[in-house]
Amino acid sequence: MYKKVILIFIVLLFIWIWKDYKKIDTSFVNQSSITYSYQNLNNKYLKKIHKFINSKYENFLYDNVKSQKNYWRVEDQAERDKLAEFRFLKTEKNHTETDINLINTGTNWYRSHGNNTSNRFSSLKKINNNNANNLKIAWIFEHKDFLNDIQANPIVVDGIIYTPITGGYIAAIDGENGNLIWKSKQYGNFVGKRGLLYHKPNNKGGISKLYFSNRENLICINAENGKSVISFGKNGKIRTGLNVLTPVIYKDKIIIVTWDHAIEVYNLKNGSREWKLKYKKDINKRVGGKKFINNGYNPWGGISLDDNRGILYFTTGNPHFYFDGTLRPGDNPRSNSIIAVDINKKKVVWSFQETSHDIWNSDIPSPPILSSINFENKRIDVVIAPTKRANTLILDRVTGRPIFDFRYRKTPTSKIKGEKTSSYQPYLELPESFGRNEFFFEDLWSYDPKKLEKIKKQYKNHKIGFYSTYELGRKNLQYNFNGGAEWMGASVNHLNGIMYVTSNNIPWETSVVQIDDKTSKIPSYSSNFRRALDDKGFPITKPPWGTISAIDLNTGKIKWQIPFGEYDELSKKGVEITGTENFGGVTGSEGNVLFATGTLDKKFYVFDSNNGALLYSKLLPFIGSAPPTTYSIKGKQYVIVHATGGKTLKTGYPDLVDIGNKIVSFSLN
Repeated sequence: MYKKVILIFIVLLFIWIWKDYKKIDTSFVNQSSITYSYQNLNNKYLKKIHKFINSKYENFLYDNVKSQKNYWRVEDQAERDKLAEFRFLKTEKNHTETDINLINTGTNWYRSHGNNTSNRFSSLKKINNNNANNLKIAWIFEHKDFLNDIQANPIVVDGIIYTPITGGYIAAIDGENGNLIWKSKQYGNFVGKRGLLYHKPNNKGGISKLYFSNRENLICINAENGKSVISFGKNGKIRTGLNVLTPVIYKDKIIIVTWDHAIEVYNLKNGSREWKLKYKKDINKRVGGKKFINNGYNPWGGISLDDNRGILYFTTGNPHFYFDGTLRPGDNPRSNSIIAVDINKKKVVWSFQETSHDIWNSDIPSPPILSSINFENKRIDVVIAPTKRANTLILDRVTGRPIFDFRYRKTPTSKIKGEKTSSYQPYLELPESFGRNEFFFEDLWSYDPKKLEKIKKQYKNHKIGFYSTYELGRKNLQYNFNGGAEWMGASVNHLNGIMYVTSNNIPWETSVVQIDDKTSKIPSYSSNFRRALDDKGFPITKPPWGTISAIDLNTGKIKWQIPFGEYDELSKKGVEITGTENFGGVTGSEGNVLFATGTLDKKFYVFDSNNGALLYSKLLPFIGSAPPTTYSIKGKQYVIVHATGGKTLKTGYPDLVDIGNKIVSFSLN
């Protein structure tokens, strides 16, 4: 009897453990419905037991398996030196010709960033380069008692603004006077993080709806009153993987891309799940005794849709962890990439990676933009992504091949034990870079010559250069940790193929530190980083620190570039306008104007899109925190800006940035 009880207990224990390791999801079209992984564990005791056993097994492999111990050797620079300095991915001659002429967004702005192409460019012309200097504040909306950083580009339909507001709500606001029409229930500060989608039904009796993400949920509410649409999912929401992006609608489907590395497709009407597609392969192996780290790759910039072809595009983030890639050898494909998925065929049709085996935090955070350009006497369809490396990726929309020859340059090896760097990284000739991605000591700068000498002494032993790698006990100076282009992306004029993009040239001090772990014989590391600023909070490198660039996508050439933002203190000292770090964005219109915000000086700007000349500026109550939206009511054009500060800027410039709660509207009278 006693033995039977023990046996039953062991069997039940095994079943309990087995069930916790197991995950069932029958929705995937490209992987098994049942997966087994320690990452599926929910029970905290099992997690502790697994961690303990895994630690012992790691040390055993390191001590007893030669290949696992040898993994932790330092890379051989001599072998890297034998490689050619450059290699090229040549463009193809027969690019995909345009099948439909795209137009810019008009009176209504149905989706954040304008439409499914995410080009964020308006056809409105009432505000133009001849009268923009006459702009006035039309109204200010304030959500009292709530402060929060809003990063969503507002949408406007039939004169009503729909947007997340501070406090974690969705609101409908009268676009003519700024009066609140309705406010949804409180969802939390992740609600509609990157924007909203408005859908108007074809049938006369149907209600208009708003769709948006809220972490692990996709939400649907009535656009007329903000109430949950109870027929969608469970009382207006469906459980999804973690997601922050604006959904897209294709035929009778609504589509999101999640941090579970999956495209998730749902029925537009009732929210039932139709299918899911994994865009990244899971890797289950040991490297240097430890488990391969396969995390990151998260989509957080945006998604776009070619409605005619049924192809979905999205950009992905860096693999974990920041500057330490020792446990993920290889290129880490589909990280730092643009990925195209055929919705009808339910498969990834291509992916294109910028930085391979990223150990610099060089993810692609901006939404992919679908447009058409003139190239070699043809009108061709392309997808565009400005990147944190200050590159502009322009790819054939169907094949994923670059439009211009793609040049790669040899990179240095790492001195970190176990790091396996990529031999080559992008070093583009065309399109021209709109910012800095290689650090030189000549970049060091100060408005004060005495300070400059101190700066040179302080940083003289830091590592610099093209994709400079790390070594213990020595720090790096690098750009691109928070720029060139960030999550705000760019504005593209479909009519002439000109892209306008905000960018940052901020230096960062970075390093890798070995963790003192007495329970393991295997090296492990952590990443450290901070902005490299002087004692007054100014970047230690030559301006401009923030820019707006106009890039001709047809030729890859920069038309013009201007500093974006101003430090009054430096201007009073006679320093030319430096630009500032910025996280707001630019929106263009066919009136030959650019509406821009997000600079540390808290201003809203209007520039001439032909040459970058300043037409108008106005101090906002708080820093603009999302790209502007422009719309028309009764023939009158308005521009609105979320002025809520910005948490990213707050961490770097706490004395300059306050978190706010306002929306500011501008018009001509």
